[in-house]
Amino acid sequence: MILTIDIGNTSVTCGLFKNESIIKRFNVNSFDELDNEINNVKIKKIIIASVVPKVTKQYIDYCKINNYTNNLINYKSSQLSLKVKEPKTVGNDRICNIFAAIKLYETPAIIVDFGTATTYDVISTNNDFLGGAIGAGIETSADYLINNAALLSKTDLQFPENVIGIDTKENIQSGIMYGAIDQVEGMIKRIINEKKNKYTIILTGGFSKLLSPYLSIDHILDMDLTLKGIYYIDKSNN
Repeated sequence: MILTIDIGNTSVTCGLFKNESIIKRFNVNSFDELDNEINNVKIKKIIIASVVPKVTKQYIDYCKINNYTNNLINYKSSQLSLKVKEPKTVGNDRICNIFAAIKLYETPAIIVDFGTATTYDVISTNNDFLGGAIGAGIETSADYLINNAALLSKTDLQFPENVIGIDTKENIQSGIMYGAIDQVEGMIKRIINEKKNKYTIILTGGFSKLLSPYLSIDHILDMDLTLKGIYYIDKSNN
């Protein structure tokens, strides 16, 4: 099997692939947890995409110690057409999302990835990456608000029944969650108005499943887009 690893700023997400299909998806916080997840699994290769250089080295060392063949994804290995000023600054997670979206879905497309940051990636009809936008992630925004307001306490990030909250908890939930919906829909509309195209909208990332039912814009939900991109980029180079 092939193991793909997406190293983000706040989490490490892994996917096991067999015959081009993802058969297992899991998060890990340590190498012991990773060992437990892949125990008794014959790993042919480990493919890594990372936005955290320090952690990248740790995983490369892990592969060497355990004699795993490994590959590190970057913008050059993707061979994507990146119509931006500095292609090397595009995050590897975004590179993988773009590659997978082009392979699996119709373009032009807008990818919205809900992670530590909320990113918007715009792909043209010719499969060029035109650029996008980066905003604060949902959990990042909530943590900043709560950590800097003396009378607010941490709460579960879920949608309250009503926009008008009747206690502090519902007020926070409403502002963060419904605010996120309006931000996403507003940004998508701005991109569409700027480029005058009809886009395939693709959602991915940790909060995408939670937000998906509340979006009024037609879209595709693909929780494994980044992991698929890691797999497909590596395969394209073999």
